[in-house]
This record gives sequence, structure tokens and C-alpha cells, in this order.
Amino acid sequence: MNIIAFDTSGRWMTVAIMIENDIESVQSFSSNKRGSDLLVKKIDMILRFKNIDISEINLIGCVTGPGNFTGLRSGIAVAKSLAFSLSIPIVGLKYFEAFNAERPVTLLRNARKGWWYVSSFDGKTWSCYMQSSDSLNLKGEVISEEEIPGVNVPVVKGPIFSGQDLLESVVRSFQNNLNIYDHISVKPYYLQKPVAQKTVEENL
Repeated sequence: MNIIAFDTSGRWMTVAIMIENDIESVQSFSSNKRGSDLLVKKIDMILRFKNIDISEINLIGCVTGPGNFTGLRSGIAVAKSLAFSLSIPIVGLKYFEAFNAERPVTLLRNARKGWWYVSSFDGKTWSCYMQSSDSLNLKGEVISEEEIPGVNVPVVKGPIFSGQDLLESVVRSFQNNLNIYDHISVKPYYLQKPVAQKTVEENL
């Protein structure tokens, strides 16, 4: 199976390609640009470098959230476009589902204005919710993507999971018939409404 998988939901963008079960390329980079054009350029660059035609890809993997609103929309737009044009399925994963958790752990990701996405793994299942900075009650192993004022937790200086973890999670989900979508049904996983949507609703 030939797979393109990418994560545009956080401060780091990751693009990974697997060809016939071999990981051919993984690139992670920090960028303030969240546009789909940047992602498309990176995918095209990797395919050209590896001499692989886009028509050879049979599965798309993408992270659906929670995370940066613009990044999520950009990534999912690219996933939809590729799935539609190639007539292939999408595996859409919440970002914590791509994290290789072997023991209880809590992942923190900045939401906005003093709020955090908290994803906790108890050893069996994940739960995801939002908490404000002043109400965080953290125990056990904690990993954060950013520093939290007044809270001492380890900060990851890069992607919170690897491109290999992302690809392996996509393959595992597909083999177990989980989180599989078409170009219409895949949607961002939001724990809060975008600012623009809230503004419109408040003014109705």
C-alpha cells in the first residue's frame, strides 16, 4: 500500500510517505504559514525526489484535530482534494491517536487565550477536553508543545509524534477499519468553535 500522511494541526507540519510498506520519506518543519499551498508543495517535492507519481498513492492519512483552526482546515482541504481526484479513502486521526502511548500520559496543546487541549491516556483509552491554564491539575507524565506560564512541564522541541508513528497509526486504523472517511465525510475535530463562527452566531 502507498500512503501519504500529514499533520498540519500544530506548530510543526509533518509530511510522511510510505511505499509498499517501506517509509520512503518523513519531513517535519516549523512554519508560521498554515496554507494548503505549502503542504501541496512539500508533498510534490517529496514525490518528485522519490520519483513517485501521485496516481500511485492509494490512501491518505491526516490529523483532524484538535489544534490550529487554519492548519486543520488547510490539511483537511488537501486530503479532500487528493481523495476526490484519486478516488481513494482518507484515514482521519485525532492528533493523540498518532502518539505512541505505552503508559499513562497527558499531552497538552495550546488552544487560545489561556486555554489548553488536554489529551489523557489512562493506559487503555484516550480522553480529550479543554482546561484553562489556572485550572490545570496535572499528575504523572505530562508532555506539552509549549511552555505554560506558572506550570513546570516538559516541553517538546519538535513534533509531539514522529512521521513514522503517524504512518503506523494510519495503517493500523485502516487495517482495523477505523477512522476511514471519503472526501465528503472527513471533518475537523473541534473542541471549541472558531472565533469567526462564534462572532457570527453572537450577532445573529
